[in-house]
Amino acid sequence: MYSVNEFQRIYQKILPYIRITPLLESQHLSRHIQGHVLVKAESLQITGAFKLRGALHRLMSLPSSVKTKGIIAYSSGNFAAGLAAAGQITNIPVTIVMPADAPKVKLSNARYYGAKVIECKSSFPSREEAACNMARALSKQSGGQLLHPFDDIELSKGQATVGLEICQQIEQQKRAMTDWLLCPFGGGSLATGCAMVVSALSVPVRVCSIEPESYNGMELSINAKKIQRAQGNMATSCDALMARSPGSSLFPVAMSTGIKGISVSERYIATAITLAFDELKLILEPSGAIGIAALLQYPELFKEQSVTLIASGGNVDQNTYQQCLAMPVP
Repeated sequence: MYSVNEFQRIYQKILPYIRITPLLESQHLSRHIQGHVLVKAESLQITGAFKLRGALHRLMSLPSSVKTKGIIAYSSGNFAAGLAAAGQITNIPVTIVMPADAPKVKLSNARYYGAKVIECKSSFPSREEAACNMARALSKQSGGQLLHPFDDIELSKGQATVGLEICQQIEQQKRAMTDWLLCPFGGGSLATGCAMVVSALSVPVRVCSIEPESYNGMELSINAKKIQRAQGNMATSCDALMARSPGSSLFPVAMSTGIKGISVSERYIATAITLAFDELKLILEPSGAIGIAALLQYPELFKEQSVTLIASGGNVDQNTYQQCLAMPVP
């Protein structure tokens, strides 16, 4: 469906503005699953998360008539900063609606990179949907282009460069290709992008989406073979993974690649943050550590296999981080 050349062109286009993030080996996790584990440290990306990749490609692809009117978007945090930075690079004005209860570090990041941030205090029917409704109204008023934070194929193609970069690094390090690629899943732009690129590369890699257990819309949808809505009835520390359903335009693409999906509990997410700090010296937000949590919770699922997981972000408030560091590593 998608060609390797297309993803390589996108990668070369955004490469001058992003970091090539390291691929780190985790001896602790490798022993835990009796296999081999690599961690892609996208928490070290500019803006502290992978989102800049997709945002850059999306803005660079816009027609000139749209660029002059500016962009309207909504986000709980990391996409906001990524889009703001992309707007700064491309000289496109960006306005972002963010939930008022988003982590302060994420609100600050979006403003730091030049976006106009409007805080949405409503949480009905959910904080994301309330922010979406406000952004849609602003788009109608201003004439600015409304961008979805994840349900956008072009955006997902930009996020696919994470997967492309991983495959290139594995080859450069003369390692055997990984069996699994674990992707944090909010709405699906990262996981779908990675699934598209490994399919285009024809490498035997199984992509697996990882979600918090109460926001497991993708896991439910995969099992039902149609889009389902998670209950979202329990609190989660993963503020970046609180979409209740996968994106409607991304879901069929992801399903066509044979993507898998699992969900993890809060206990393992907190422990994963401590492990990342202790062993890899990475500061991860809960959403960024969820791939590590999956290996801690389900070692038998990945036993004696090679796994690469994406540590997708590191934008975390100090209080949340300190609470997570108090959790012991098994």
